[in-house]
Amino acid sequence: MEILLVGKLNKETTMSEVFSMEVVNFQKEMRRVEKEVSQMTNLEIDDRIDYATDTLKVVTPVDTGRARRGWKNTKKYDTYGFRDGTISNEVEYIDVLNNGHSRQAPRYFIEQVLMKIGILIP
Repeated sequence: MEILLVGKLNKETTMSEVFSMEVVNFQKEMRRVEKEVSQMTNLEIDDRIDYATDTLKVVTPVDTGRARRGWKNTKKYDTYGFRDGTISNEVEYIDVLNNGHSRQAPRYFIEQVLMKIGILIP
C-alpha cells in the first residue's frame, strides 16, 4: 500500500488543510484488507471450535470414557470462503448425560459450555 501525504503549514493553516491523503490502487488495497480480515476471522472461528470441543471433552461425565472421547469437530469453508464448523458426539447416550443422568455434570452442560464460549446465544 502506498499513501501519499501532501502538506503545507503556516500560521493561518487549519488542520483540515494540512494533509490530503490519496490511496494509490484503492481497489487492490481493499481486496488485500478483505482477504486479511477473512483470514483473521477464519482463525478465530477455528480457535473457538477447537476450544469448545476441548472444553466439552473436559466437562463430559466419565464412566468408561467413551462419551468424552466421542467429541469430534469438522471444519470446512463455505462458498464465500468463510470458515464453518460442526461439533458432534455420536455416542448414543450423550443426550441422556446432557439431560442430567450423571451427578458429574449439571443438566444441559453442553448448552452451558457453548453459551459460555459465545457459540450458542440464548
